[in-house]
Amino acid sequence: MSFEPTDIAIILVSSAACVYCFVLSRRLKALQNTKDGLGATILAMSKSISAMSNSTQETRSHVGEMAGRLAGLLEEANATCARLETVQSSLENTQQSAVDQVTNTQTELGIMMRIILDQSKSRIVEMTNMMQEFRDLTEDNASRGNVSAPARRSAIPHPAD
Repeated sequence: MSFEPTDIAIILVSSAACVYCFVLSRRLKALQNTKDGLGATILAMSKSISAMSNSTQETRSHVGEMAGRLAGLLEEANATCARLETVQSSLENTQQSAVDQVTNTQTELGIMMRIILDQSKSRIVEMTNMMQEFRDLTEDNASRGNVSAPARRSAIPHPAD
C-alpha cells in the first residue's frame, strides 16, 4: 500500500479540519452555556425584553388613564374659565352701574345743596332785614316812649315758611 502525496495531503487537511471542528464545537458549547456564555446573554436579553414589554404596557395604560384625567381637568378648566368670564363681565357691568349711580347721586346732591344754600341765603337776608326793622322799631319806640314794646312786636309780620 503506497501512499501518494495527495493522500497524505488529504489526511492532513482532514485531520486539521477535525481539530478545527473540535475547537469550534467547544466554542459553540461555551457560547451556548446558559451560565456564562452567549446563551446566558440571550436569556438575559429575553428577560429584559419581556420586562420592557410589561413596563411599556403598564406605562401605556397609565398614560391612557392620565390622558383621560387630563382631558377631564381641561374640560373643567374651560368651564371654570367660562364662568370666570361671565362673573368678570357681570362685575364690570355692576361696577359701571355703581359708578353711574354715584355720579348721578353726586350731581343731585350738588344741585340740592345749591338750592338749600340759596334758600338759606334768602332766609338769612330776610332775617337780617327783619332784625334791622325790629331794631329800627325798637329805637323809634324808645325815642317816642309812648307805645309799648309788646304791642309793636305783634305788629311785625312773620315770614311764611
